[in-house]
Amino acid sequence: MIKLMLCSVLCICSLMSSYEVYSERLRSAEKVRELADSVYRMISLLRFEAADVYEICRSAFNGSEFVDFSEFKGIDSGDFTEKWHNACLNLRADKDAVRIFERVGRILGSCDCESQTAMLAGISSELSERAKSLKSSAERSKRLYITFGAAIGIGISIIII
Repeated sequence: MIKLMLCSVLCICSLMSSYEVYSERLRSAEKVRELADSVYRMISLLRFEAADVYEICRSAFNGSEFVDFSEFKGIDSGDFTEKWHNACLNLRADKDAVRIFERVGRILGSCDCESQTAMLAGISSELSERAKSLKSSAERSKRLYITFGAAIGIGISIIII
C-alpha cells in the first residue's frame, strides 16, 4: 500500500515539475513581451511629450508583471548608456531579447526624435517577434514536457514496485 502511494506521489510530482518547465518558458515569452511594451511606451513618450532620457526611464517602465524594471527607473543622472548597459546585465529575461533591448540605451538621446522613434519601432518589432517565437516554441513543446514527466514518474514507479 505504501509503495502504491509513493508511486502515485512520484508520478504526480514528475508531472508537476515538467509542467513547471513549460510554465517557465511561457513566463519567459511574457517577459520579452513586456520589454517590447516598454519600448512602445518610450516611443509614445518621445512622440507626445518630448521627454528626456531620464524622464523616459521614470515613466516607461510602469505596470510590469514579470520583469523588474527598478534599475531602469533609477537611472536619473550620469552616463546614461553605461547605466542602461549595467541595468541590462541584471535583467532576468531571454538573453537574445536582452541584447536587443540593450540597443535602446544607445539610441535614446543620440539623435533627433524622428530617428529615435523609427529605430525604437524596429526594436519593439524585433522584441515582439521574439516573444511570439518563444511562446510558439513553448506551446509546441508542451506535450513533450508533460509526456516526458509522466513517463519518468511511471518509470520510477515501476522500479520501486
